[in-house]
Amino acid sequence: MHSESMSIIRDADQEWLRIPLPGAEGVSIKVLKADEAMDRVVVKIRFDPGSRMPRHIHDCRAVAYTISGSWAYDEGSFVTGECAWEEEGNDHTPWSDEGAELFIVFDGKDGHYLDNILPDGTIIKLGMPILKAFEGLTQKEADSIDIEPLIEIIPAAA
Repeated sequence: MHSESMSIIRDADQEWLRIPLPGAEGVSIKVLKADEAMDRVVVKIRFDPGSRMPRHIHDCRAVAYTISGSWAYDEGSFVTGECAWEEEGNDHTPWSDEGAELFIVFDGKDGHYLDNILPDGTIIKLGMPILKAFEGLTQKEADSIDIEPLIEIIPAAA
């Protein structure tokens, strides 16, 4: 169902997609909605047991609700039913020892959401273009996308 004022997004109809980011092995995403007009993205994230994301800094506000399992980052840990409210500038490295599934809403101001900092100091900026491109895709479709034009890479200082 879809109208000008309402949409139903069928989570079960979407595949989990590998996050194409070094250091995010074992972490998958479903982009449920990427709304450019509101600068809001709604995703689900799944951590396999023992997985982690790269360290990142938020260029947006994020609200992360824990659907199942447990996960943690520098500021604390979360179990099923708990929520993290993350302001712009929050800097952390999320991980999960047992595995977890999260529902996250990113609210931005300029289409930028996360600056991922790789161990060598390279920064990979993720924003609306890549999240919009992955909205509702299958893994096969996602694998065919050239992500380089959709992200900004800032090489580590030499």
